[in-house]
Amino acid sequence: MKKFPQQGELVIGTVTRVMRHGVNVRLEEYDGLEAFVPLSEISMKWVRNIRDYLREGQRTVFRVVRSSPENLQVDVSLRRVTLKERAEKMAEWNRVVKVSKMLSILAEKAGVDKSVIEEGLVKPAADRHVDLYGLMEDIASGDEVPQWVNLPKEVKDALVEFCKKEIKKTVSVSKVIVRLYAGKGGVGVIRRAAQEAMSLAGSGEKLSITVVGPPRYLLRVEAATLERVEELKQQALSRMAQIMSEHGGIAAVEEEKK
Repeated sequence: MKKFPQQGELVIGTVTRVMRHGVNVRLEEYDGLEAFVPLSEISMKWVRNIRDYLREGQRTVFRVVRSSPENLQVDVSLRRVTLKERAEKMAEWNRVVKVSKMLSILAEKAGVDKSVIEEGLVKPAADRHVDLYGLMEDIASGDEVPQWVNLPKEVKDALVEFCKKEIKKTVSVSKVIVRLYAGKGGVGVIRRAAQEAMSLAGSGEKLSITVVGPPRYLLRVEAATLERVEELKQQALSRMAQIMSEHGGIAAVEEEKK
């Protein structure tokens, strides 16, 4: 857990409560520390319904606008985060979560407690500012395990085997529930927004939009890396929002799906 968020910092928050005057969020990188999103920090536009922008359970990126460690109070903003910043921060977070899951699997395969991996690999990597996923990609490509990795030989061997079998074939996936309100354009506008969003996927990538139950739709993105998944997802959301807005409609993210 980091000590306390700093003003101006980008943070990952999960919405826990939506109220008339703002939103409470749980800061995932700060051991669940609670922060508040004032109504004025949700959008540059007039907010008629907060749930068009933020809903309970939704996880997204915020910027810290007020931080008081003495009072354990943090105010964050949604409107002060750009699409590029949101995509990059979410990609970074997803990468951290993914590595954590992979290291748990490694510990299980090697038959050791996860603390062995933490002490011998995670902490030394952090001390050297080494990106763990990047390191695992290098090992998968044939590089030797660095000497600073302080793991028993059998665990190092398990690490190499795990990387070579799992890393190269990993495909990153992200799913998000989007609410699409047609406005004056009718369902034709929703169809056009979905088609244009899906056309953004490149070779070897998949982007699908399926009906959960109007007005809720599932956006599913699949690509080779977390960074590309987040980039493609934000491009799709932005394109849908633009088309819907042009015809008096709304495209609003409801929740991220695991």
